[in-house]
Amino acid sequence: MRLFGSIGQLSDHQLVVDLSDLDPPAKRLVESNLGQLIELNFDDGRHISADQRKKIFALLHEIDRWCGNYIMDVTEHQMKYMFMRKRGLYEEFSLSDCSMELASRFIEFLLGFCFSWKVPIASKVIDSIREQYGWDMYCLKYHCCMICGAHADIAHVHAVGIGRNRNHINNVGNYVMALCRKHHQEQHNVGIKTFMIDNQLKGVKVTPEIQRMLKIGDWRHEQGEKVEV
Repeated sequence: MRLFGSIGQLSDHQLVVDLSDLDPPAKRLVESNLGQLIELNFDDGRHISADQRKKIFALLHEIDRWCGNYIMDVTEHQMKYMFMRKRGLYEEFSLSDCSMELASRFIEFLLGFCFSWKVPIASKVIDSIREQYGWDMYCLKYHCCMICGAHADIAHVHAVGIGRNRNHINNVGNYVMALCRKHHQEQHNVGIKTFMIDNQLKGVKVTPEIQRMLKIGDWRHEQGEKVEV
């Protein structure tokens, strides 16, 4: 979608554009980090929801307990600071009235932090976020079960076929999941269709980047590496 407007404010770190063709008008497009890499953030006036706030503090509580702070204000400040540095933000935000978009990005950041540092996440927290905020991609990247968070292997939604060499299959366009042994066995027992419906799974469509990240199929050929058969 193409939007048109006029520049309303220009400072060192922000470009604010008044968008006259929206209803209602005077919405603003805020551009941070002026330079080679540009990120556009659209503030549509919607503030953080109670559900988003609940998820954020649930993740912060898990991180606080894991790192041994046991002082939520300190943990919140530390995670905000790390998030702001990563996103190139210069103004601190409040979890009482920040935008829904910023809240979503903060949840994704907290979730990624938990995955990368192996922060234990309670099952009730997993249940509340596992269908959102990049959960499936994080599970693939860190080999965690999409359903329960336990250690997992990569499972194919579509069978690759008996007798075929998995190292020579082009997985791009196929769908994969990260499943622990328990849930992988359950998938075979009940059948893939029933399993996907019961667990509300869709799988992740494999792109060349995901194939390289997971090192599945013929990713070595794309990298120009010799394959030992």
